[in-house]
Amino acid sequence: MAVSITVILTGCSALRLGYNKLPEIASWWLDSYIDFSDAQGPQAKVALQKLQTWHRKEELPAIAELLVQAQTLAPQNITPDQACKIWESAQIRIESLIQESGRLAAPVVSQLSAKQFKHLEKEWASRNEDWKKQWLQGTPDTRVKKRVDIAAERFNSFYGDLNTEQRQLLKQQFLQSAWTPEWGYQQRLKRQQDQLTALQAMSSEITKPAMPLPQVEKALQSLIMQSVRPKDAGDMSKQLLLEQQACENLAQLHNIMSPSQRLKAQRKLKDYETDVRELMKIKLGSDQH
Repeated sequence: MAVSITVILTGCSALRLGYNKLPEIASWWLDSYIDFSDAQGPQAKVALQKLQTWHRKEELPAIAELLVQAQTLAPQNITPDQACKIWESAQIRIESLIQESGRLAAPVVSQLSAKQFKHLEKEWASRNEDWKKQWLQGTPDTRVKKRVDIAAERFNSFYGDLNTEQRQLLKQQFLQSAWTPEWGYQQRLKRQQDQLTALQAMSSEITKPAMPLPQVEKALQSLIMQSVRPKDAGDMSKQLLLEQQACENLAQLHNIMSPSQRLKAQRKLKDYETDVRELMKIKLGSDQH
């Protein structure tokens, strides 16, 4: 969680590198989980293209402004509250995307079959094994070192190479984190089971009488929202704790960055803003080749 806020911002590099191809990429990714039918595949791609058109018009301007706010903070020391305000602004953008995604995805989700849910469970099982190999193998020390290495690589691309003191702070933050691989894995399994149950209830093949489409939209939006705002009170409390730690960790790390590292971060944010504003100028349909 120490890098969660920075990931939101540096995720804009995905816009720079492949925003115009996101419908195709997302369609391929979803198909790997669901195994779309011949009819569902084109439907899903059209829905994703509509989502991108909406996102370009409605969300990119807000993301550009968020990047401007982050640029003003980059040269100076920041407080956890300031870091959290950036996170809260990003959270609003995430929730807006969830609402529109649920609306556009509902027709396809309502058509999912029992066979496709079996495929989904199989994919989850395979990827869960990969997750365990990534995060649950090795000694506690090697696990922490892996987390530090991954986080440092992300921060390196943003601030420049971290020095020994900065890497040591990352290690301390991970050792004190409320997140553990064991807890993360159990949450992963729980979330998958909740998602499977909810999606099956939306399927017109499985649930009779079929859930009306407007109800599917609301149920799907609620389901996606639970990934960032869990319904369970205990899980929500833990989520808020992790977010607070992320704000504190980011402020601590940023505040021991050198002036040259902060300048690099500010320039990087400016580059992302420029990319976003260029994407905003593309006329609808001009990115479809």
